[in-house]
Amino acid sequence: LASRVFWAVATAHSGASLVKGSDRILSTYYRDTSYGVVTESKASALSVFLSVGMLIGLFVGGKVFTAKVDNDEEDQRDYPRREMSSQLRPKNTIAFLYCLSICMCYSLAFLAMPFVRRLLHLPILVFILQIISSLGLGAGVAVQFYHIPAIVGSREFGKNRGLYAAYTDGIAALVSSVVWRIVGGAVEEGNPQGGGWAYGWAAVALLLVLCGTLMVSIIEIYVVVEGKKHSHNDL
Repeated sequence: LASRVFWAVATAHSGASLVKGSDRILSTYYRDTSYGVVTESKASALSVFLSVGMLIGLFVGGKVFTAKVDNDEEDQRDYPRREMSSQLRPKNTIAFLYCLSICMCYSLAFLAMPFVRRLLHLPILVFILQIISSLGLGAGVAVQFYHIPAIVGSREFGKNRGLYAAYTDGIAALVSSVVWRIVGGAVEEGNPQGGGWAYGWAAVALLLVLCGTLMVSIIEIYVVVEGKKHSHNDL
């Protein structure tokens, strides 16, 4: 608990954990903003789209990120002059994924606004756009949620990485539960069928901006730089 690395990762991890936990409230969001298209009985099953999005993010984004990290280590062994440009590639991948998830949060907020739903006329069209946004939201945080803490733990904490992982998830869950409590109050205050959900998703997007900025810094220091040290030690 005295490690600054642990607290940095746990704080940054809370953003992805917050999105992961949104599967518990997405069904309520769909129901409140559907004008009756989504019934309560159907809504509970629809939150699965966030998990499907995370699977897509792992298959696509995870593969791309892992390949770039591996390629960077090879470049640092064989082509030292490419070192600076290669450092940008994993960081840019994570930055892109955060931008995707932030845009999807704002999309969900935008689609929760009553005037937007009236403008689009068709409630089923709004619902389809919400499902697409949910898929993108899950895909945008999958790598950060599953890959980054594990990579930092293996490189920084060695035999204690199991304890590190448990504490990291615990702190992130605590932060995300507090944020969801605040978001729930904002939704209720703003009227769930009105603009309340717009305020809620905008608050989630703001936290993702802060956590994403910190996570990108962690990528630069503890994935790229530490990976470079490991590759040099292997020579």
